[in-house]
Amino acid sequence: LLVNMATDDGRPAILKLKLTIEAKNDESVEALEARLPRVLDQFQGFLRELRVDDLAGSAGSARLRLELLRRVNLAIAPAQAHAVLIEEMLVQ
Repeated sequence: LLVNMATDDGRPAILKLKLTIEAKNDESVEALEARLPRVLDQFQGFLRELRVDDLAGSAGSARLRLELLRRVNLAIAPAQAHAVLIEEMLVQ
């Protein structure tokens, strides 16, 4: 994912993320694949509202993973994902 982020001073900031979503079973994987456009839409809206400070430190990335997991699970309910893993995160 590549997203423009909000900044306090109006300077442009870009967030690049490479994610892996772990699913609990085959049914969850199928639900995720079928609803992937909805999941990505949920991610885009959420990520655009983040500020660079929201991602600072290990606590910031932990909160990010939890929020993304919550959004995945809402989009694929009643199926459930197990985890969202951040493979790559770059803020410019």
